[in-house]
Amino acid sequence: MSNVTQVESYSDALGALNKGAESICVRYWYKGNEESFNKFVDALASNKTCKVLDLSTNDIYDDGAVAIGNALQYNPVLRILNIGYNEIGPDGTQKIADALTVNNTLLKLVLDNNIILDNGSVAIFNANLKNKNCGLMTLNLSNNGIGGDGAIAIGNALHENTRLQVLNLELNVSEPKEVHLWEKH
Repeated sequence: MSNVTQVESYSDALGALNKGAESICVRYWYKGNEESFNKFVDALASNKTCKVLDLSTNDIYDDGAVAIGNALQYNPVLRILNIGYNEIGPDGTQKIADALTVNNTLLKLVLDNNIILDNGSVAIFNANLKNKNCGLMTLNLSNNGIGGDGAIAIGNALHENTRLQVLNLELNVSEPKEVHLWEKH
């Protein structure tokens, strides 16, 4: 794979996509730049070269995550997506989860340091990790306020999922029922 193309605007990211970049890292604020973000993400949906995309620390919130979820439903090549540190909540997480029921090419998803909470984690685990189309092998949900209900959903999904190899749940809410759940597995 080629070197990482680092850009500081979504317009530059779109240019990198059009030039065939395989790995793109974008550091740019979403708010105030929604139009260029949406153009970039729309192009990502049909892009056939970008395999690694790092959009961490762009503050894309749920709106940006919904757009990414829409693109993931159609993207045929993206393997690694980092959307950590973006203040994504349960609504954005739900759209990403929905996309992963049809996208089997994404292998690693980093959603650390967002605000997913139990609702979002239940959506991810119930909607896609049980789905046979889900190709995820690595999932990072650290520091997202996931509590007991999320832990139960994780445990239930892991009974049926044979592909996921790495799951990071560090710095989430610890409750006694979670401890007992993990002791069983």
